[in-house]
Amino acid sequence: MKTIILYKFKNSVTQKMPLLKEKSLLSSLNDLMAIDLLDTEIITEYKIDVPDDFNFEYHTDEELLELCKTSKSFIDYHFVTTLNDYDVI
Repeated sequence: MKTIILYKFKNSVTQKMPLLKEKSLLSSLNDLMAIDLLDTEIITEYKIDVPDDFNFEYHTDEELLELCKTSKSFIDYHFVTTLNDYDVI
């Protein structure tokens, strides 16, 4: 068995974190308390144990989404959406 990391953004799964502006990452306690007031996007990182012969390329998005549901650990990253290249905060 090996452990892989997958990222879910909306309804797609990738092996690399989607490119969003790092300055848009909500990380302070004040930012996180304001999530309900802001338009945000969430990227979820899943750590998953898979067989050694697992190949990401041979699986559909639906299969990968189901695999993500079996993860025992995950991290949600919240990003502020932008409007006309200015952060909403």
